[in-house]
Amino acid sequence: MLPHAGRSVSEEWIGLTEDINSARRRIGEIDEQIMKLVCERIREAEKIGRMKRDRKVPVRDFTVEAQVIERAERICEMNGIPGHIGREVSKSLIMASLSVQTSSDISVYEGQSRRILIVGGNGKMGRWYAHYFNTQGHEVVINDIERVPSPFKFEPDLLRAVSMADVVILSTPISVTAGIIRQLAEASCGATVIDGCSLKSPLINEIRFGISRGMRIASIHPMFGPGTRMLVDQNLIVCDCGDREAVETAVSLFRDTSLNITVIDIARHDEIMGYALGAAHAINIVFFDMLSRSGIGAAEMDRFASTTLRRQISTAADVARENPLLYYEIQNLNSHRDTVFSSLARSLEAVRKASFSSSADDFIDIMNRGRLYFEEAQNV
Repeated sequence: MLPHAGRSVSEEWIGLTEDINSARRRIGEIDEQIMKLVCERIREAEKIGRMKRDRKVPVRDFTVEAQVIERAERICEMNGIPGHIGREVSKSLIMASLSVQTSSDISVYEGQSRRILIVGGNGKMGRWYAHYFNTQGHEVVINDIERVPSPFKFEPDLLRAVSMADVVILSTPISVTAGIIRQLAEASCGATVIDGCSLKSPLINEIRFGISRGMRIASIHPMFGPGTRMLVDQNLIVCDCGDREAVETAVSLFRDTSLNITVIDIARHDEIMGYALGAAHAINIVFFDMLSRSGIGAAEMDRFASTTLRRQISTAADVARENPLLYYEIQNLNSHRDTVFSSLARSLEAVRKASFSSSADDFIDIMNRGRLYFEEAQNV
């Protein structure tokens, strides 16, 4: 760029720098105004959250959320800015507002207070259940093979603890839960029993035995981990084992939160989990195993990472830090594992062949099939 008449290159550069710095200062001022307004918006959302709880109104109103997003898109487009920017900003604001309204620390339960026994309550997920049910106003009792410091009452005798409980939550390893269900059934347990296992097929025979003995039983599967505090957009699966009263009890314990609750027949659970957990875990385990054998260190790989690779590494790293025995059980104990791994192998081979083909047609077909699959999900 040539300097203006009468000005040297250095003077032109100094002027340009001053203009840029002035614009940056103005952006800083605007950012400060934006963040103050965001904070003000969140405080107003907190007020709305309290009013909703006081008046027993559900936290989420999807119609209002859609209106907020549409309004943001329209404002951006009216000002010559792409509408998707308004969509993303408004979605972030909605999530922030929901977060302050739906923390698992906030009591939103409107039903009767129950005495809830958590078997395995000193484990990671067991402690989450204990904290959650306590904040909802229930009386929590812990039973576990080990006693550790805890704010909750501890009862080492399982059957004694069960005899005084309204609801029993089994937060125990998959491999031992079936035995506990049989033990409770043989003891004529009068409480509603709810297991939280990631797989259900290893439990079905004992669940049927319990039902035949008159035990009220349902099954849940939180699709989130023990570090979860905000329940917004988290999924909870409730499995119907044939006892509608028990299903209603399970649903009622979580209904007034922002959890997405889906009720399915217990027979379908593991088929779906074969893909939702088994395949998803396996893909990430294969990915980080491949990287660990590549001879390229993680730090070096990061220096060459694309956006896609960074996202994949982040997810794979989270999987690598999980409990290996739990993840082994999720693979090993699923009765649908053969179908899932055969399907995974077929897809991998299809991608390999398409990638090596002299024609791009098969590869394009695979990509288009994936695009249509996710587009259909967005339109549901």
